[in-house]
Formats: sequence, C-alpha cells, structure tokens
Amino acid sequence: MIKNFLRSHLRAITVVALFGSLAASAHFGNVSAMSGGQSQAPASKASQNPFAGDQKALVEGADLFGRNCQQCHSTRGIGGKCPQLIHGAWGPEGANSDELMFRTISEGRPNTQMGAFKDALTKDEIWKIVAYLRYEAQRYAHQKKNDDEDSDRR
Repeated sequence: MIKNFLRSHLRAITVVALFGSLAASAHFGNVSAMSGGQSQAPASKASQNPFAGDQKALVEGADLFGRNCQQCHSTRGIGGKCPQLIHGAWGPEGANSDELMFRTISEGRPNTQMGAFKDALTKDEIWKIVAYLRYEAQRYAHQKKNDDEDSDRR
C-alpha cells in the first residue's frame, strides 16, 4: 500500500518536474539580455559559483529548486512557510554571499526547519540552485524597478 502511494506521488512529481523544466527553458531564454550572461553580484562579493550565469545550469537549478525547496520557500523563492530568498539580504545587493547560501543549503540551519541537503544533493546541484536563486533575485529586482517606474509615471 505504501509502495503504491509513493509510486503514484513520484510519478506526479516527475510530471510536474518535466513541465517545470520545459517552462523554465522558455523562461530563461532571456537571461542573457537581463544579465549580459554574467553574474550581477557586486565586485566585492564576486561569486565562487562555477555555474553563475550558465543558462543550462539555471534551468537545472530551477528544476532542482522545484523538487527540493519550493515546498517551503514557494515559487521562485518568494517565501512561503519559510523565508524568501531573492531580495533584502539575499538580493543582488544584499549582504549574503553565494557561499553563505551554498553552506546554508548544504549544512542547514540549526533550530529551524531548514535541514541539511548535503546528503541528498551533490555540490554541483547545490551550486545550480544558488545560481537559479541569484537569477531570480535579479529578475525580481528588475521587475520591481520597472513596477516602480510605472508607478512614478502615473
């Protein structure tokens, strides 16, 4: 009975992940235009992320995020039952580095719901999630700027 339950849920997750990957592929088609193919992190916080600005890694990171993180951090890291991951300290000009994000995903945060993923994900997979979240942070900042400019025109 439990096997059938798990099997049916794994099929559903696989279908959702497949469609999410296809949608992400279409969505990330404009990453080069937005970021010039480069990470937008300030020079003082240059990323050590080997996948920063890699369009294929962003698609894979979106899929990994959807399967491992979205349940708590909601769609695109905007926050849900757990904190948002794309603005403020986690945003493009925020104080938190890619390395801190990597370490948080890998090791978890004691006394919180954030568990460690180092045994469930490879280092490359974690870096791809970080690259995806950084892209989403840039997209969010770009959208917010456009929304603010539209409001000023009214």
